[in-house]
Amino acid sequence: MTYRINTHRIPEPAMVIAIEPQGEIGSDEAVDLLEARFRMVLAATRPERIVVDLQAVPSISHAGLDALRYGSDRAAANDASVVVVHPAPEVREQLRRHGLTDLVDGSVQR
Repeated sequence: MTYRINTHRIPEPAMVIAIEPQGEIGSDEAVDLLEARFRMVLAATRPERIVVDLQAVPSISHAGLDALRYGSDRAAANDASVVVVHPAPEVREQLRRHGLTDLVDGSVQR
């Protein structure tokens, strides 16, 4: 399966960018692409918030979880926040086990 990431601006008054990975976030390539996308979004748009939509992500590795933490930390250093929406139940559990539940938007369920 090919791993892809779509990125677009969400039409809100604030600068909000969506990052939408598609596929498993497990390979080194997928993890590197996700980290690179965070860097690109932060450098190109200076968003107030980044929404990571995991609707098309069936699973995520420990390294993938580290990439989410990396993105959140970089965003915070740039005065932006990261929120994760639509995680599959298995992915939500992995986020919980790795202490990343604070990133999950509880108002958006899958």
